[in-house]
Amino acid sequence: MAQANRTSQLQVALAGAGMISWYHLTGWRKLAPRIELVAVCDPDEARARLRAEEFGIRTVYTDRDTMLARERIEALDIASPRETHAAWIEAAAARGIDALCQKPLTPTLALAHSLLPRIEGRIRLMVHENWRFRPWYRELKGWIAADLLGELTLARMALVNSGFLPDGEGKRPSFVRQPFMQHEQRLMLAEVLIHHLDVMRYLCGELRLVSARAARTLPEVAGETVASLHLETAAGAPVEVAGTMAAPGYPPRAPDRLEWIGTRASAVFEGSMLRLLGPEPRQIAYDQAHGYQASFDGVIAHFVDCLESGAPFETDARDNIETLRLVEHAYWAAGMTETAVRGTGGRIGER
Repeated sequence: MAQANRTSQLQVALAGAGMISWYHLTGWRKLAPRIELVAVCDPDEARARLRAEEFGIRTVYTDRDTMLARERIEALDIASPRETHAAWIEAAAARGIDALCQKPLTPTLALAHSLLPRIEGRIRLMVHENWRFRPWYRELKGWIAADLLGELTLARMALVNSGFLPDGEGKRPSFVRQPFMQHEQRLMLAEVLIHHLDVMRYLCGELRLVSARAARTLPEVAGETVASLHLETAAGAPVEVAGTMAAPGYPPRAPDRLEWIGTRASAVFEGSMLRLLGPEPRQIAYDQAHGYQASFDGVIAHFVDCLESGAPFETDARDNIETLRLVEHAYWAAGMTETAVRGTGGRIGER
């Protein structure tokens, strides 16, 4: 387990060299005086070598156990497919290597519950849930903490775009960017809206699912393409999370829209603008591309800071389990458990 008050460079390895790894490695590179990237591992050697050349990583591996056995690694960044997360975490734990694991911790809540007892106390584990680290959500959290908005009365967050639909060239932009998504059985909830649920937990406190609806609307896509969730806070305030990436006429990538309505003031994030509405209005404009990378930078810096100081992680494994619990409940409430008939829409469910 990494020690606090480290004086030498943290020796870091990367698991997975896919699309998202570029953003991870860019974040790590910004900490270069404090860390050293020593190895990257991916079954696709050409892909791993490309990342190694881009970021000056000295060694490339295609086999997990070979890399972990040969290299002196103190921290492992797991950016591999979700179905490999548990195996990577357990392999790291067996060698006392602290880990930062891309969301979700595991593909299902049950797997997460079975994994934690096997690794707790052996290493420090943080989940890479970067959306809550986007600058506009950190700013909004500051407004809430400063009591500028008062008590929450309603919160809503939505993602609507056309990324799953063919563009003018017949290509589906989201699948060009991340091909695995087209064949992912648990898609809109487990892959996309899991981010939004985590953001709402971050901003509103712990949530309880009230009802959910989800449906598969595109025969070319294995998973659900639209979902709507109704939740509530511990105080009973309603919270809504909804999204689709199959909306005709919308851009293939569009920013979220979030509304946080309080008793004293309201806040809205839309486009690239965060606005405080009420007695003391204010607004802040953001660059979306910069904010996207900044969220990765923030996660990685937080991970290293906590390893050095011994402070708890904001998004540790137990925290991610609470988000996974909402995802799992949503599939159940929408009638889309593993035993549900593929190709049918989900039903409204309550708990």
